[in-house]
Amino acid sequence: MSTSSASTRHLNRLAKAKSPYLLQHAENPVDWYEWGQEAFDKAKEENKPIFLSVGYSACHWCHVLAHESFEDEITAKMMNEHYVNVKVDREERPDVDRLYMTFLQASTGGGGWPMSVWLTPDLHPFFAGTYFPPGRFRQVLERLADVWADDRERCIESAGKVLEALKESSNIAPTPQDNVDLNTASQEVFQRLQKRFDVVNGGFGGAPKFPSPAQTTHFLARYAASHLSHLNASSEDKKNAQAARDVAVYSMVKIYNGGIRDVVGGGFSRYSVDERWHVPHFEKMLYDEAQLLLSSLDLYQLLPTPSRDRKTLELMAKDIVSYVANDLRSPEGGFYSAEDADSLQTHNSTVKKEGAFYVWTSEQLDELLGADADLFKYHFGVEADGNCDPGHDIQGELKGQNVLYSAHTPEETAEKFNKSVEETEKILNTSLKTLRDYRDKHRPRPHLDDKILTCWNGLMISGLARASEVLKHDNDVAPKALEMAEASAAFIRNHLFDEQSGKLWRSYREGPGPTGQADDYAFLIQGLLDLYEASANEEHLLWAIRLQEKQDELFYDPEDGGYFASAPDEHILIRMKDAQDGAEPSAVSVTLANLQRLAHLAEDRHADYNAKAKSILSSNGQLLTRAPFALASMVSAAMMADKGYMQFIHTGASSTSPLLELIRSTFIPNRVLIHIDPKNPPRELAKVNGSVRSLIEELDRTGGETVENVRICEDFTCGLPIEDVDDLRARLPLIVEA
Repeated sequence: MSTSSASTRHLNRLAKAKSPYLLQHAENPVDWYEWGQEAFDKAKEENKPIFLSVGYSACHWCHVLAHESFEDEITAKMMNEHYVNVKVDREERPDVDRLYMTFLQASTGGGGWPMSVWLTPDLHPFFAGTYFPPGRFRQVLERLADVWADDRERCIESAGKVLEALKESSNIAPTPQDNVDLNTASQEVFQRLQKRFDVVNGGFGGAPKFPSPAQTTHFLARYAASHLSHLNASSEDKKNAQAARDVAVYSMVKIYNGGIRDVVGGGFSRYSVDERWHVPHFEKMLYDEAQLLLSSLDLYQLLPTPSRDRKTLELMAKDIVSYVANDLRSPEGGFYSAEDADSLQTHNSTVKKEGAFYVWTSEQLDELLGADADLFKYHFGVEADGNCDPGHDIQGELKGQNVLYSAHTPEETAEKFNKSVEETEKILNTSLKTLRDYRDKHRPRPHLDDKILTCWNGLMISGLARASEVLKHDNDVAPKALEMAEASAAFIRNHLFDEQSGKLWRSYREGPGPTGQADDYAFLIQGLLDLYEASANEEHLLWAIRLQEKQDELFYDPEDGGYFASAPDEHILIRMKDAQDGAEPSAVSVTLANLQRLAHLAEDRHADYNAKAKSILSSNGQLLTRAPFALASMVSAAMMADKGYMQFIHTGASSTSPLLELIRSTFIPNRVLIHIDPKNPPRELAKVNGSVRSLIEELDRTGGETVENVRICEDFTCGLPIEDVDDLRARLPLIVEA
């Protein structure tokens, strides 16, 4: 903001914030505070309740609430008179969000953002909701102010009881790990997803429809691989496994072909408001791109033979890599968090509309594409009066507009217009470039949330590292993906990691933000493990080992086992162990997988890692038994341990050898890959891995001379070195059709 414009505007305290979401409210007439001691002291001094508003910068309904209520002078006056008003960016403070979202869900049966919670000065919640229309919001403000003034003690007493109930619900007694039947749990997750599968449109459940890979495709890929690669699996298990793969693939293909994908510029929106993935809420989130990238690669490898679906999954992965490279990557290498749903229609517009950057009228396409317009419109489902169902356009912003989606295959379009498939695809690609160039020149981009989150960068590092392995045949995408993953890891190490204390910060924007939470450690460790396996750079693995030590120190519960989700903080009244997956996998589920992998990568510490892993299952035993579908990521990780990890030790200098390429071309979710360069062996890793230590000692005796080979170790017992590709192939758990 320029000095001249700032001088003519009212600015509140949030003008000094770093969070893009908080800065969006810096000109509100509301007397906002950030979450912190200043606000809490004021509430106690003036004996006022706190109004807590939680959201994020790309949240459409957060913007609606802000425009209708927080920008309104009369509403703001009521808020300022009766409350201490606190704004929180849920992406910066998931600990605050998690605690009060639990209260919201318990008290109303639902949740979401914007989240509106009323607290006592001691931070105990006594009323909550989400979005309120302007008239209703004022009524709630007035009514709660009256209740506080007339019956304050009852509010405080009620809030205290609520807090105690939340504490009790978060302290579930551990269940012995041996009492958790993982086979039953995995079957229940599969059967529930199969029951909820939309056989027409793909995905699970009805509208609104979220991709939610952590709850669906991540599990289905691992469930499928566990049985399709098992020679002794029963015919029933293999049939179920193939069904699991097929519903996941079908869903991902439907997502790719739907309007939830930005056909012109790449990337995927957060969710679809309809059941067929057509009309999205247009915000794009880094965590969605990362998880969809991972699932597209997993399922690509689960389809052993070339097919249209396999090609679509490859295109999906490449689309995401291209999008994040072009639009979410900072010059320093970190990845930004999100792009907003709302934007101005033109550079001369003054009112933002949802989807304005992405939608087209039929007339616009005629004007821009000329003779190719009819072919393009047929292929992408364009209609003269717009293709958006008014029932899915509550605010009427998409009237007459078209959300592009793949209504027909290239073959169908080619036949319709009597052209070859090659010529048709050329016309479509040329037309898309024309629209992309026009859009970039004439339409203002949606607001960019340019904070860099450690956790989401960790997820993207995983996706990019996997892409560099799986798409090795593409000499453009694979090295680009690896370079981006390396750069993101370097950014976090340089800007969000304290070398002296070993702690992470959660976010970066004009400097580090709040302290790191459990998901920052878990997702980054996972990313570094994946990056180590893809790059053979020992430093990534050593850093992951160190971060796990710090996560154990800060988040492990030595009394009841498992891990807290929130960092220690005197203002977070309950440290919760939130194991349920949401839009992202739970931190503790990813931690479980990390510990299991580290037990084989740093095998000298396997007893400690395994003990902590078992404590995760024990501390979540009741939920795993009663509702395993809420913990799909945890069940996935537990399945891999139950199956047993395969430790591959590759000894050789080449990163592109046929042996490595064969290992990487196979989907082995229970894989651990260790690299030994005979000329530059990983001596630091050898200090915590006895197998590596022995092999390096052998290399030292021979002066580093050896034939490239792979050893496969299971249950900490290693086989003889394998030097031949065919011999290695015979040992791999290849996918076998039912």
